[in-house]
Amino acid sequence: MAGRKPIHLEMKGTKDNRQLIWEAVRGERRPFTVQQIAWAVDLDLETTRYCIQGLQRAGFIGIAGEKATRGKEQFLELIKDCGVEAPPITRSGKPSVIGMGTEAMWRSLRILGEVSADELAAQASVSAKTTQRTASSYLLWLHRAGYVIEISAAASGPRGRTARYRLAPGKYTGPRAPMIQRIGQLYDPNLGAVVYSQTEGAQA
Repeated sequence: MAGRKPIHLEMKGTKDNRQLIWEAVRGERRPFTVQQIAWAVDLDLETTRYCIQGLQRAGFIGIAGEKATRGKEQFLELIKDCGVEAPPITRSGKPSVIGMGTEAMWRSLRILGEVSADELAAQASVSAKTTQRTASSYLLWLHRAGYVIEISAAASGPRGRTARYRLAPGKYTGPRAPMIQRIGQLYDPNLGAVVYSQTEGAQA
């Protein structure tokens, strides 16, 4: 197995198992086995096999050479490289929808610069269906963490205007969307850090 991978093969921030395995696969220049990848990322064989099966079924990994005989480990190789970030797929090789709405909102916010919740939901829905309520909640969390600035407050009444926000200077931390976690905090995977918690406020 290769040692530490060149920086252009790695993604900054805290990485999940899927990302660790993808980086290990991309770093290999020779055929590899599931066991070798498991050793490289220090994960159990079952977890590693689960992720690699999805990559195989999606066409990112293929069999290297002849198919292994029964009882022998199969050698594999990367046949489609989509870049640094691990492709969002399920074990069956189908696109995963988990987190797609949040990613679409974060990407849309950077493109639009200034938005209301309605506008953010509409733009994000081009990639992943997103409701106004979801967009409003996401903007509120980003505002609490200092990622967006409220440039006009919402007006009261059934036809009152909605609040408008702008991405704060220097707060685009990278391509991976800050995520609202169930324990009441906002986590930025680009920084590998919690940037806001309901109990402690802004952290960065």
